[in-house]
Amino acid sequence: MNTLNEHPRGALHAHLDGELSLEGSLDVEHHLSDCASCRRELDTYRALRQLLQSARATASEAELMLLRVTRTVHLHRQRKFFVMGGAMAAAALLALVLVPGGTSGIANEVASVHARAMEAGRTEELASRDPAVVERWLSTQSLEPVPPTEGGGGIALRGARVESLDGRRVATVVYQVGNHVVDVFAWRSAEADMEPRPTVAGRWTVCRWAHRGVAYWMVSDMGTEELQVLAELIRNRRT
Repeated sequence: MNTLNEHPRGALHAHLDGELSLEGSLDVEHHLSDCASCRRELDTYRALRQLLQSARATASEAELMLLRVTRTVHLHRQRKFFVMGGAMAAAALLALVLVPGGTSGIANEVASVHARAMEAGRTEELASRDPAVVERWLSTQSLEPVPPTEGGGGIALRGARVESLDGRRVATVVYQVGNHVVDVFAWRSAEADMEPRPTVAGRWTVCRWAHRGVAYWMVSDMGTEELQVLAELIRNRRT
């Protein structure tokens, strides 16, 4: 490994998981000893994982409590729920196909919008780390306010801008994670809750999900797993 000219970002995650060979781990450790940028990036990945584990533990406790409360009702209505469950699953699948933004085409559009903003150096129209300020500014743009997530744990709120996406004006909240700029596009939606689903569009990673009446698209040059971690953190902080 050329420790002077090459940053082993692709190997940092594997190093964190202990998946590298002994020689590979030694190479990464040698690079980290001289590269403050990669050390910060590794610390960011580690902090994101710790936050996600904590959020998942909290969510699991809430789900267990809900399960205990509703289990008796579900047992008595098993047949009814079986029929309704099949219909709901079919409806959810149909919604995924028919709802605007449910295709790979919108993923490419999301990536293109982000790339243009990065190339133009116009990542935010409003620069602020205060979620309340960002939310108020978005409301003045004739957009329904979508509460931004406060920074912390390696995530920094940078500000916001308004973009045109899928034929609509959408709120765009901008975050900084290590050396990566992350755009989060959001709008009110009747979609059912959906787990974060990352995909790759060219050099960009795009992640889509829906939660509590809001549809989200996120894009950055982070890896798919790192972007999914951030998506789940934003979702869990709004639970």
